[in-house]
This record gives sequence, C-alpha cells and structure tokens, in this order.
Amino acid sequence: MILRYKSGDITAKIREGSRVIIRDVDFHIIEGESYALIGETGSGKTMIALSVLRLLPENITQTGGSIDFCGVELSCLKSLRALLGKDIAYIPQSGADYLNPTRKVKYQLRDSLKRLGFKGEELKAACIDNLFRAGFENAREISDLYPFQLSGGMAQRVTIALALCSHAKLIICDEATNGLDYKAKTEFVRYIGELFPTAAKLVITHDIQVAGECDRICVLCSGRLIESGKAAEISSAPKHPYTQALLSSLVRNGMRQTPVLRESEGDCPFYSRCAYACEKCLGEIPLVENESGMRRCVL
Repeated sequence: MILRYKSGDITAKIREGSRVIIRDVDFHIIEGESYALIGETGSGKTMIALSVLRLLPENITQTGGSIDFCGVELSCLKSLRALLGKDIAYIPQSGADYLNPTRKVKYQLRDSLKRLGFKGEELKAACIDNLFRAGFENAREISDLYPFQLSGGMAQRVTIALALCSHAKLIICDEATNGLDYKAKTEFVRYIGELFPTAAKLVITHDIQVAGECDRICVLCSGRLIESGKAAEISSAPKHPYTQALLSSLVRNGMRQTPVLRESEGDCPFYSRCAYACEKCLGEIPLVENESGMRRCVL
C-alpha cells in the first residue's frame, strides 16, 4: 500500500470561531492505482491534498488523523520536504501559476534532476527527454523558453515533465484537467498512468467524467465521505442521491441542477437538496461498507 489516509477532523478558524470542514474521510491507494476525490467546489478535495503534503494554511488544524506513506507515518518525519519532488510529485491546477516566471523551463527541470544525482551532459539529456515524454516534439525549443512564453496547456505539460524528474511513488493531480477539452480530460488519467505505471495516483477533480477514468472513486460533499467504490460502478449506477445529482449535472444528462428544497440541515450534508430525504436523515448516518465500497445513506 502506498498511501493510507485518515483525515480525523480538519478545522478552520473563522471570524465566528471555528468550523470542522472535513470529518472522518478514510481511504487508501495501492501501487499503480488511480483514485479520484470528487465533489463540488468547497467539498474539501484540495484541503485533503494539502493535508497529505502537510501544507495546510495557518488557520487550519488537523486532529485525530493519520497519513501513512509506504509504511511510514508522515507525522513522524522531521521534514516532508525531502520526499517532495522525489517520492511524491504534485501536478497543480494551473501550470502557468506554479512555474517560476523568472527562470527558463530547462533550469527548473534541471533543479529537480540534480536532486536525483544527475550531472553534466546526462542532466541536460534527461531534461530534454522528460519534456519529450510529456508530449513536446520540439522539446529542445521549449526548454529554452520562459513560462510566460507558454500557453496554458504547454505550461501544464511542463509540470508533468517536472513530475517525471522524480522517482515518485505517489502522484497528486490537483484539478489538473481544468481548461482542457473533453477529449484531453478523459485521456489525462490514462496518460498519467502510462507515464507513471507503478505510482499511486490521487486525482482531485470536480468532473465526474474524469473521475470515471480512474480505478476507484471517493465522493465528497461538504467535507464528508458520501460514497466510494469502483469507478465503473459508481459512474454507471451511483447509489447516493448526491452522486446521482453529480451525474445529472453533466451536459449529456441535461445539466440538471439540484435546488435547495428545505432550510433545515441533517447529518447528511446533502439533506437540504435531496429529494429523498426523510426523518432518519436528521440523525447520525453511519458509513456502511459493502463488497463494492462504502455509502453514507439511509435509503
């Protein structure tokens, strides 16, 4: 197992006091597997990724959780920084914002390669090779450009080339398909799988079509795990009303919205918008595990 994640409670300090924004999210990813975290904006996807990287903002605290990476509890490490760029690679939402605008592409890749022991001509060759593997046929020309000279798609490919400058066992893709067309989105997970065949892939997305290309899915709603299981099963026959609503919001399904139906709130974070909500939803709803995955629903 590459990653075993237990969130515990992740709490944000706000003007009115504090609020738990993520509670009891639990999942694991094995070698070579792609695992999608999906939910609306604000569901907690990126905050989970930041907690894995131990980069939570100063006003956010995590209690009662644990993060096990390749058999080692990350909180026991003196510094996670030694793993970043080597054993853990990060592909961001916007490559253009992630790259250093003052340095040419080749120098940014070489910095990462030097950490792996590359030197001299071998260092220069590896830089060009990784750009080529990331999809640049004119890799040498691209290496001599500054980030501001790249299009958004080109900058995103450079961040993939940077991830290739590692021996990554875990790849975190944080909304990395934003801005891509439908074909490029659906091919992204397969492409990352080909480039990193043995790595565990944590794919963070709000697009259930992208999530459907992964091996397994974890559906989040307001910081709670709503449903998880095999991607093919959840994409074709979701059990929880929230997951069903995500599928209904797709263009091909009519982009149906989920209106607010009631002002009151239940234990299920989807209670106010759920057409099937009942009195049982007002009490605590356990996460029920079965052969195909887990689901938090009384229906």
